[in-house]
Amino acid sequence: FTSDKTVETRKFRMLHKTILFICWFLMTLFIFMPGIAHQGAQLGLEVFLKRLLPYLLPYLVVSQWLLYELYKKNKWQSHVSNSIKIYAIGAFGGFPTGAATISTLSQSSMISKKHASHLLGICHAPSPMFVVGVVGSQFLSSVNSGIILLLILHSINLVFLVFLHVFVPMPKIVKNDYIVKPVTSPLSEGINQTASILLLVATTVVFFTTISTVIREIIKVIFDGVPHQVSVFIYSFFEMTAGLEIAHQLFKMETFFPLLVVSILSFNGLSIHMQIMVLAKSAKLSLRPYIFYRFIHFLLFVGSCYLFL
Repeated sequence: FTSDKTVETRKFRMLHKTILFICWFLMTLFIFMPGIAHQGAQLGLEVFLKRLLPYLLPYLVVSQWLLYELYKKNKWQSHVSNSIKIYAIGAFGGFPTGAATISTLSQSSMISKKHASHLLGICHAPSPMFVVGVVGSQFLSSVNSGIILLLILHSINLVFLVFLHVFVPMPKIVKNDYIVKPVTSPLSEGINQTASILLLVATTVVFFTTISTVIREIIKVIFDGVPHQVSVFIYSFFEMTAGLEIAHQLFKMETFFPLLVVSILSFNGLSIHMQIMVLAKSAKLSLRPYIFYRFIHFLLFVGSCYLFL
């Protein structure tokens, strides 16, 4: 036990030092490259205001209002019913809404940690309006393509959900009478929640787009240029929407562009994964099932879209 505790302490210290290094490194870059940082932040704001806000704002208000209205009287009891409710919340709200719900229920002992760890990787999807409105309508210029993407994405996740309840044994759940009770009206709660989600989305998009822009400029100086493929990879690795925007600017006329969009959408970007990891850590959930489900989902999603799109 002492040895395990020592190892955990060392890991924590190493992680702490790594985070400190990253923070100091980024602060130094922003100080000595203010023009590039401003350019990246401006791009992030344009992506958020042009691509995300017009589609997500009205949808999120209605979806959050609906969720508070539907679940304010529901009790959280059986594994199956809990999974269905959480999946619906994640499917309508988009990430990280599902992960936040899972984290809250796990911390409140409404669902077991094992159950929560698996659901973290299964109840994980972008909002329908993002897939259909932003990806389908704007980037692929086809609402029907967005609908097909949405159907494929959730078909794979639902197969995972069935697999979980058929093949993975779960600890017995303690029956409870937990009821979701909004302090105010469901509409007010939905608007408040929408404001919080949009603030998180805007901050994430601007911050990680800024980092992507600075890193791209550093590579450009060192290697005297950056190939378009590398630019798309950098932006997509850190932030999904910015990666889609850059890919659209550089490769929208190429035949492989739809598959590139699908790959970026399926990977999600570091910003989203970090949000999930923070929520999982707060509830002390294992990330191994999340990594497993996301990796398999990436392969199945990209392969299926290659056949249908």
